Amino acid sequence: MTERDSCAGSDFCQELTGAEHVTFHRVYNGSPPGRILARGSTLALLADMSPLTRGHLLLIPTAHYVSFGAVMCDHAEDVATALKRIIPLYTASFGDPVFLEHGSTMGMEGSACVTHAHIHLLPLPFRQVNALMARDGLVSTTLGGLADLEQFGYDDRPYFYCGDTAEHQVYAAVQARPRQYLRSVAGRILGIPDPEWDYAVVVRKDLLTATMKETARWRLSLP
Repeated sequence: MTERDSCAGSDFCQELTGAEHVTFHRVYNGSPPGRILARGSTLALLADMSPLTRGHLLLIPTAHYVSFGAVMCDHAEDVATALKRIIPLYTASFGDPVFLEHGSTMGMEGSACVTHAHIHLLPLPFRQVNALMARDGLVSTTLGGLADLEQFGYDDRPYFYCGDTAEHQVYAAVQARPRQYLRSVAGRILGIPDPEWDYAVVVRKDLLTATMKETARWRLSLP
């Protein structure tokens, strides 16, 4: 089983239903009233609640999946369509995006509700991110495209993913990495001191406001 309609333990699931008692509303207290930039029946695009830089967005499935590897088992064409629509707008506003994901598993800490699949979109150079992960000792495998993550979904294996519009790398050995590892990688490239890349340490409300202001003029529909 790769999907649930929702999960009471997932803040994303509750936020997508319009629930008020979620972390975003507690932190921002109605200003802005929301962070969902676009939403379809399969996917939604949100501003990151604790952005590392202007243009830090999250692509998430509207149903509860624990990884985009699992999403690809059911919705690969929808994800491809969404990215074709998002990327030109994103590039015009923020620059070329890198895509980062930590794919979880259904058995993570005994609960599939521990996390909700999300791909980070950040205006960072893919090669620099990939090189830093390699220096950290992670060994990558080249994928033909994002859809190739589906095997990790079928096998229920954890992974890190790093890609852009042309290249895609997956890293299978993630167990020894610290929590929020991908945020730490992006933070190092952005020059953010440790541990200020941690979403609970520094929120950077001004960057979310700037991101919301820029994306307000987008005309975006998602599958």
